[in-house]
Parts: sequence; C-alpha cells; structure tokens
Amino acid sequence: MKKNSNIKNFFKDLNKPILFLTLFYAIGGAFLILDASSISSVLYYGLDTPYYFFIRQIIFIAVAIIISFFVMLFPTKYYKGVSLFLSVLFIGVLFVVYLKNELFSTSVSDVTLSIGNGKFQPAEFLKVFLIMYMGAYYGAWANRSKHAILSFSFPLMLCIASALLILLGGDFGSAAIMVALYALVFMSVPSKEKIVNTLKTIACIGLILSVLVLKFAYKVIPQKVLESDYRANRLIYKSPCDRYEDNSGYQVCNGYIAIDNGGLTGSGIGESVQKYMYLPASHTDFIFPIVVEELGVIAGVLIIFGYMAIIFFVFKVATESYQLQNSIICYGIAIYFMLHIFVNLGGVLGIIPLTGVPLPFLSYGGSFCITLICSFAIVQRINIENSREKRNRLLRRKNYEKE
Repeated sequence: MKKNSNIKNFFKDLNKPILFLTLFYAIGGAFLILDASSISSVLYYGLDTPYYFFIRQIIFIAVAIIISFFVMLFPTKYYKGVSLFLSVLFIGVLFVVYLKNELFSTSVSDVTLSIGNGKFQPAEFLKVFLIMYMGAYYGAWANRSKHAILSFSFPLMLCIASALLILLGGDFGSAAIMVALYALVFMSVPSKEKIVNTLKTIACIGLILSVLVLKFAYKVIPQKVLESDYRANRLIYKSPCDRYEDNSGYQVCNGYIAIDNGGLTGSGIGESVQKYMYLPASHTDFIFPIVVEELGVIAGVLIIFGYMAIIFFVFKVATESYQLQNSIICYGIAIYFMLHIFVNLGGVLGIIPLTGVPLPFLSYGGSFCITLICSFAIVQRINIENSREKRNRLLRRKNYEKE
C-alpha cells in the first residue's frame, strides 16, 4: 500500500502542463519529421526507406523518456557534485575531439563525435550540465554571509572554456547560444558584491551589442570581407531571394516560398512542394517553413504559443521554488529553450543571420532531443521537491496551530 501511495504521490507532484506539452511536442514533432524527411531521405540521402529519420527520432525520444524517469528520481541536493564532474568530463571530451580534428586536419563545422551512422554532440549535454552547476554553485554562494575574492568566478571559467572550444571547433551557433545562456543565468544570481554587479552590467551591455552586431554587421563590414568566408557570409541575411543562387540566400528564400505557399490554413498534410529537394534541411533547421506550408500560418502561430506556454510554466516552477539553486536552474532551462527558439526562427524568418540551430522538439537530432527532454525532467524533479516541501510546511503549520 505504501509503495502504491508513493507512486501515486510521485505522479501527483509532476507538473501536468509541462508533462503533457513536452510529450505532445516530442511525439507530434516526430511525425512532422517523418512528413518533412520522407522525400529527402530517399532522393537526397539515398536511403532505402522514407521512415529512417522518423524511426531514429522515436528511438531518441524513448531513450530520453527512460533517462528522464531516473532524472526525476534523483534529488537536487546532489546536483553540485554530479554536474561539476559531468561538466569537466564533457569539456575534456570537447578538448580531445577538437585536438584530434586539428592534428588530423579534419574538416568539420562543429565539435562532434561520430558514433556509427550518427553523431554525438557533447556541447548539447554540456549546456544543461553547466546550467545545473551554475544553479547549485551560485545557490550556495549567494547564501553565504562572506565571500572570498573572485569566489564567484569558477563556474564562469568553465563556461568560457566550453564556449571557446565550441567556437574554435567552428560551431558559431552553439557558441553564441552558450555565451548568451551563461550570461543570462549569471545575471539571475542575486548578489550585493560590487564586482559581481559590475560584471552583470557588462554582460547585459555585451548581449545588447552582440545582437546589434548580428543585426547590422552587413552594413559596416565591407562586402568583399563578408563574401570571402562562408561563415562571415551568413551576416548577409537581408533580402535572401535577391541572392537565391548564393548560399546565404538559397535556403531562407525557399523557406519564404514554403510559408507563402501555406497561407493561413496550409496546403494540406503531405502536400509540401518545398520539401522536394528545395530545402535539404527540411527535417532539421528548416522544418518550421515546411510545417507552415502544410498546416498554415495559424498552426505556426499556435506552435509558438505552445512554446510560450511551456516557458511560462517553467518560470512558474522557478518562482515557486524554495531553494535559490532550483530557481536558477529552472530559469536557465527556460532561457536555454527560449534561445533555441529565437535563434532558429530568427534565422529561418530572416530576422537574424542563419546559424543552423535546431528548433526544439520539431527538428531531427538525437543529442538535442535527449538533452531537451531530460532538461524538462530536471524541472519536473524540482517541481516534485517544491510540492513535497509545500506539503511539509503546511503540515508543520497545522501541528503548530494544534499545539
């Protein structure tokens, strides 16, 4: 009876809106990946089946759910030691992979490990491990009455090391998200230390300047310089259809065509024209235009509203947390989620330069899928502890009133 009661309380303490929305987006996203990749998997990738990416995505989701179950059972009081160990381990993995690429002159666009037919991206896991460590470290740090000089800097050194390795590896999109993520998490830490508040101000100014550089660099940097390197070429993002035959305009312009084809209500499921080799990344970075082409702008807006609902509920868990550590972690996960949405949709819609960042739940990808679902399992664990602490406080209050 007690075991059944514990299981019942476990599910009772879960945040139901986050749970249902996560499952809905993950499973629904797998079917959207099937629809978007069914043509390219055969014609572009030369695979024997149109279900290849769909089956793999379902496997990724299943693995993520299994891991998430254990994550939800793991108490947050152990996060500091575990997250530090995993962060250092994965920074070491990134360094070894980067060193191997440099020594053997491997041509890669990011720091990844090849496993069979797939790729393992340590950076995706590292983002969440460092969110956990920053939350655990600064949660304890902020509650101290006295601080040693520069005691706040150790997590920042790990953050800088990870972002630098990703940047040197050539993955500018992930590096940009990392820097913004760590800066925003650091800015959320309450402190009366003058040097910390100064750094927060610098971080805030730096983020604003970075956005301005992304938006307007093409107006300042000479055209020859921008065209000399394919990475710098991404800064030319305005009027993509005028550069249809260039790398900087081809995909974004075809994304526009897909959205225009869809109109308000869409052309119908399976009726996309642009997924027929016009958008090679139709099941990854550019899945949103395919979704809008088939389901319409209204569906696209509803997807964005669903994202906003998830962010709202994660922030709600953060505000209801009794421990600063857990509040910072929830805040960091919400920012991590938001940044991926903003960078992907911003690039696809031509608002900012295209960086090749996946759209949460809807884009195909194993490392990101597993990391994302497990990050929401962390939020669920925090919600479970919040609910238990709330019940304990109510019980203590009742006992006190009886006395």
